[in-house]
Amino acid sequence: MARAVFVKLENALIPFWSPMDTKYSLKQSQYISLWKLGNSRTTYRELSDRFDVGKGTSHKLFFKTIKAICCLNGEISWPTVTEQQQIMERFQTIRANSFPFVIGCMDGIHFKINTPKHDAISNYDSKGVHSMIMQAICDSKLRFLDVFIGFPGSCHDGNVWKSSPIFKGITSGEVPIAGGGIILADSAYPLSKYLIVPFRDNGRLTTDDRKFNHYLSSTRVLIEQAFGVLRQKFKILNHIDVISLKRVSKVMLSSAILHNFIINNDEDSNIVESNGIIPNTNDDPETENINNINDSSEGISRRNELKMLFTS
Repeated sequence: MARAVFVKLENALIPFWSPMDTKYSLKQSQYISLWKLGNSRTTYRELSDRFDVGKGTSHKLFFKTIKAICCLNGEISWPTVTEQQQIMERFQTIRANSFPFVIGCMDGIHFKINTPKHDAISNYDSKGVHSMIMQAICDSKLRFLDVFIGFPGSCHDGNVWKSSPIFKGITSGEVPIAGGGIILADSAYPLSKYLIVPFRDNGRLTTDDRKFNHYLSSTRVLIEQAFGVLRQKFKILNHIDVISLKRVSKVMLSSAILHNFIINNDEDSNIVESNGIIPNTNDDPETENINNINDSSEGISRRNELKMLFTS
């Protein structure tokens, strides 16, 4: 993290910071917390030795800082309709033959955790480790537009999506979608008018089907890149060595918030600040009335329409 961004983060955290005592400042707590977030399985003993604080104090300062960072959840916000249109334009310019009408790319990622004391089997995933899932949607600059954290590793991506607030918000019309806007995901997710996934390879895909899948995947890979950058910045995510599942969620959320904070405060970034979610009404010509978001027939029709754009 650049020094200028570190200072901006300190200023942003001041309203959410109440000194534990006069000896340890917010700045020192930031150093301790960012060091632990940025390194894999750093112990509190190591923090104690490096920053000359007690082992118990390093533990308290870390989670106190994590709690304050989570208060900056406005760094992750769903874009307004106008911002979605700008995101579509940016997706179109990132490479030749980019997928059209994209407002975000979605996937889920599993973060390894310690074996939970209760109901450990629920967190046991297909790779044979205990994990917690983070579902995320990102834009073309790898900035997270939405994250949903907390489901155990045994859950299927499609079930996580259907349980997420963003899905419920889109379904109810409370979360706006720009006219024609779509989210790209992989085949683990259910096809719908607003969530476009590849054709399943059942051995009978046509040339056009394969071409469609290629262009979709070449754009959707941005969410994989966002996850890669997130893990590279915050190596604690390689194995979150925290006992409480609630605190595991806070570590994941704080890392995602810091990921966006760094992007939003980069001098070279042209991210448009979000003004929050605006209501979707039938009188707004910029939005679409969202019905039957899970109607597979509508999804099939929309996918076929998009496929025609790549037909030679």
